[in-house]
Amino acid sequence: MTEDVQIQIAELVAVHKGLGNVTERESETVLSGALPFEASTDGLETITDSFDIEVTIPNDFSDTLPRVRETGGRIGTDYDHRNPGGTLCLAVPVEQRRVFFDEPTLLGFVNRLVIPYLYGFCFFTKHGHHPFDEAAHGFEGISRHYVDTLHLQGDLAALRVICFLFEHSYRGHHDCPCGSGRKVRACHGSALLALHNTHNEQSLRTDFMAIFETCFAKFENGQLSFSTPLRRQLLRLLKKFQD
Repeated sequence: MTEDVQIQIAELVAVHKGLGNVTERESETVLSGALPFEASTDGLETITDSFDIEVTIPNDFSDTLPRVRETGGRIGTDYDHRNPGGTLCLAVPVEQRRVFFDEPTLLGFVNRLVIPYLYGFCFFTKHGHHPFDEAAHGFEGISRHYVDTLHLQGDLAALRVICFLFEHSYRGHHDCPCGSGRKVRACHGSALLALHNTHNEQSLRTDFMAIFETCFAKFENGQLSFSTPLRRQLLRLLKKFQD
């Protein structure tokens, strides 16, 4: 455990005292215990509750964000917002990173991602619907996040955007990958720059493969087609994964 992580754990436990069980492993540190909270959102009701959770902090934190499990058996496998391995699906990865880097500490991670998730679960259990906009999951959820947040025309436009970021990072003088015909700086410039600053190499690769797989499945079903320039770009990028 690095000195910085030690300091951040102490800061977290000073606020959320129930998370005081610390276990060090070879490649990660695990915090566990009770997380009481009182929260509300957008004028909705205040909910007070407590969950037993486990927060696994990788050694390369903050390049890789923590994983969280609910360990008290309250959030079952039938709840949509759980990953296949049992960890909590706090948000699509790029949104997690965006929220985290607004307050890049363990305390910020718990306050801004974990507690809102638990609030949402409690609200859903009580009312049968989520207090936040319902999002798709898995690869489709990642592609949908790009479509919705950048106001794109569909998955193919999301694929062009992630290809652009993967190959060019941010280039304001290039044609915008959304297909508008305008330059990046006059179109999606600020949004693409924010995505570029949010991503690291691994998260960018993850989103690229997720959106590519989503589009390729629709291509196989005859729901969309790839232009020749996009095919060539995809071949270049996929070759990078093999090098």
